Amino acid sequence: MLTDALFQALFNISSPRILLSVHGRDFKIIYDNEAFRSASLNETFSIAGRSIWDLFNAGNCSSDNLVLLENTLIQSVELKQTLFLYDFDYQFAATGHGKTCWELEIIPIENENGQPPYIILTLKLQKKQKYTGIQQHPELLNIVSHIPIGLCILSGETMVLEIVNEKMLNLWDRNDSIQGLPLLEFMPELTDQVFPKLLQQVYTSGIAFSNRGAVVQLVVGGRLKSVYMDFSYTPLKNSDGVTDSILVMAEDVTDNIMGLQREQQLAERLTAINEELSFSNLELAENESRIRFLLNALPQQVWTADSAGLLDYVNQVVCDDFGFDVATVIGHGWQKFVHPDDLAESLEKWSNALETGCEYVTEFRLLFQDGNYRWFLSRAIPLIENGKLLLWIGTNTNIELQKSNEQRKDEFISIASHELKTPLTSIKAFNQLIQRKNQEHALDGFILKSAQNIARLERLIKDLLDVTKINAGKINYELEPFDFRKMLIETIENVQLTAPDHTIILENAVEISCLGDRYRLEQVVHNFLTNAVKYSPDGQKIIVKSTLEENDLIVSVQDFGIGIAEKDRKRLFERYYRVGDNAMRFEGLGLGLFISSEILRRHQGNFWIESEPGYGSTFFFRLPVG
Repeated sequence: MLTDALFQALFNISSPRILLSVHGRDFKIIYDNEAFRSASLNETFSIAGRSIWDLFNAGNCSSDNLVLLENTLIQSVELKQTLFLYDFDYQFAATGHGKTCWELEIIPIENENGQPPYIILTLKLQKKQKYTGIQQHPELLNIVSHIPIGLCILSGETMVLEIVNEKMLNLWDRNDSIQGLPLLEFMPELTDQVFPKLLQQVYTSGIAFSNRGAVVQLVVGGRLKSVYMDFSYTPLKNSDGVTDSILVMAEDVTDNIMGLQREQQLAERLTAINEELSFSNLELAENESRIRFLLNALPQQVWTADSAGLLDYVNQVVCDDFGFDVATVIGHGWQKFVHPDDLAESLEKWSNALETGCEYVTEFRLLFQDGNYRWFLSRAIPLIENGKLLLWIGTNTNIELQKSNEQRKDEFISIASHELKTPLTSIKAFNQLIQRKNQEHALDGFILKSAQNIARLERLIKDLLDVTKINAGKINYELEPFDFRKMLIETIENVQLTAPDHTIILENAVEISCLGDRYRLEQVVHNFLTNAVKYSPDGQKIIVKSTLEENDLIVSVQDFGIGIAEKDRKRLFERYYRVGDNAMRFEGLGLGLFISSEILRRHQGNFWIESEPGYGSTFFFRLPVG
């Protein structure tokens, strides 16, 4: 609100000043000061109550000035900002003189609700015309404030800031107090930069200029900062066709440029990794197109992931195999292409690699565009610089042929096992006949040894058959309730007969009925016991326990033999795996524990090992019985 004292202070000035009402576009005059009445040679009567357009009309103003004045009044109210009009030609009606050049100051007055119901309009006499170009472009005033990029108009050879929008002020880190100042006065940091020269070139030649991604040194937050900008300089000409101002449009593209730089850095890192994979005599150029060409030329699938494990690049081989472009493959991730049966294990290993920063290695089947799955060996290593993991570089190698050969090998083993089993059955039968008919017992020792070796061959062949059945998914399980304690005791008694040098002690055996395949679970216990005997040649006892923990049956077999190193424990249950130093000391094909692990897995059980080299091992397995 305007108090009497403030009112007197505002209007008791030497420049003509009037108070306008904002209601409607007539802008009614509420008060005119003495200076205004004196300039109008009307010192006696006030013009209060009349529309401003009674004062400013086609008789004393140009039509462009009238449009410009109306737009500026409206814009001042909408923006709640003080605005200026320069070079406003106006002839006071009572003077009878020619038109005079005025500077108009338009100040919105806000009420307690933050709304401007009034405008103070002040006229200041200009000794000479300040600008000429903007009068030819009154429509720009309203456009400038609403355009979504930085925009301003610089007038005259000194590049005085005539009009500027909020977007440009934010980009410069300046406020609207700079309006009316020359460019180098409010942005002195541009003095030794190329931009003032470019502006003068446009002003002189009348030819527009634009550039993309230019580096500008600006004072932002009190510090000189490099900013990347797209900008254009467009000359504005007056009615005589002479350039009198320049329209400047600018946009901050720093984030885009930095993104391109990061992409370039990734390309350079890919170059370094590719050099390790390529032939030593092949020289690589450090440009992105050649890098991608070389990666696409590799027969392997090549990919990268960021430090968080998200896929961010695949080569053309991946796209050709899957039948999708790069963006689609990255958008889907590996989950869309990995076989459902292999997905859980591959994700678990990938999560472990991300947590530990260790090499990622796994095998999985990938879905090709022809609808078939093919086996791949996937391997990825982290790229670490200065202790920071930057990205993962990975390759997928097609091992479908190896897998096919492995399958053929299993088929061969199966056939060979059956072929061996047929004559072995005959030999066993004849041996039994010899034992029954031999009266002199002269060949008893040889016959017994023959029977033992035949039994050994039978076990080996049986193991081979079980492995082929497991690989083919054809091993059958007959699940039915049985007395687990009775099975455990009988298995211990059977193994004890073949191990006279060891004492197998059953320290604890819970009475429980278990649902499962009795024969297969007996096979697990038998394998654990025979392994304990085999790998404790100097041991005298083996301890067996079975306990019940909640709804799980826990069975342990403890020996006091050679023990197992930590690095070998996790691999003992792999097919054909034998601890290196003991491979030739102890018989067997390394299949027993692999078969046992598969049997336990099919019973929703699991297993683990506790061992100390030189002191023995304890093998555990767990079965759910709830």
